[in-house]
Amino acid sequence: MTVNIGDRYSKSDAPTMVWTVSRILEKVAPVPHAILIVEGLSGRQITLSVPALETASMYTKLKAQ
Repeated sequence: MTVNIGDRYSKSDAPTMVWTVSRILEKVAPVPHAILIVEGLSGRQITLSVPALETASMYTKLKAQ
């Protein structure tokens, strides 16, 4: 699976909250990370490793709108 800017995810334990990838950080750490912003609340963001987003038990990639 590939993570791209604009991809949408929901967390397994909070499926109604939708997170959108706004930026990908590839050169900051040995493992690429993505900055995600919650839809409707642009001030709320998280930074996650790409492998965490690709873990199906943690996050679900949603279909494009």
